[in-house]
Amino acid sequence: MLRPISVLATLASLWALSFGFASEVAVQMQPPAPNPSPIRVVPVRPTPEGDRVTVYIMFPSEGELIDKTKVNVQIRMEGFPLGTKSDFPRAKEIYNSKIGQSLHIFIDNQPYFVENNSIIDAFYDNQLYYNLTVTFQIPFSLKPGMHVMRVFPARSFGESLKGDKCYKALVFYYKSKKNDYTFDANAPCLTYNEPQGQIPYDADTPILLDFYLANCELSRDGYKVRLSVDGTVQRILMLWVPYYVYGLSKGTHHIRLELLDRNNDPVPGPFNDVQREIILK
Repeated sequence: MLRPISVLATLASLWALSFGFASEVAVQMQPPAPNPSPIRVVPVRPTPEGDRVTVYIMFPSEGELIDKTKVNVQIRMEGFPLGTKSDFPRAKEIYNSKIGQSLHIFIDNQPYFVENNSIIDAFYDNQLYYNLTVTFQIPFSLKPGMHVMRVFPARSFGESLKGDKCYKALVFYYKSKKNDYTFDANAPCLTYNEPQGQIPYDADTPILLDFYLANCELSRDGYKVRLSVDGTVQRILMLWVPYYVYGLSKGTHHIRLELLDRNNDPVPGPFNDVQREIILK
């Protein structure tokens, strides 16, 4: 015979499962800030992704010192075609870029730049599995010293793929072996992805909020991400999923993401507190 507390726990578990994702969202989203705001932040299901998508940074190599003026990069990727539109319902719900699916490349704490021109090395008969090689140069000047490169693929509407093999990070040096800061590839790391730059404004279209997490998981009792909009609206995010942001007005906004620990204290790390300026126009 089950103890009363076990019966209650069992009923609670069945109720939670039947209620589905909406219940999980309700539990794990912090209530809105007490000050009235038209801004709403709504978690949505991640876009489905295959388990064979894998990214490799071929060069530079880990710890490499580059003495040339331009920094050449080569990335190899498996299982994810570039330059094509993502054929998912989300493509009609939010802004969908004409450049198609791409790699998002981050150097240090700079906003990402995209690459989607690749050489197809192999094409299998299921038409879903590619071997791709992407070669490019970092499109801006670097100061001498240590730099961190982070890479992951993204859908044409900006959502990052979130598999363990989709993300790569490494340290390289430009002109000098000077270490300006510390980066531990095995420590919890937040990568701010979207929104970024200029986005077409439509009062009825939400803005995608998206980020990548390495070496940590979000939960009510564990790591969390704090979202701040224009320095006033704050939400605590406890699910690693994409979010739709509603209610942003036309013009300039500032979006900040911070990785927090179980005590809601900032997690150390050079990229765990990031602010981006976006323009809705």
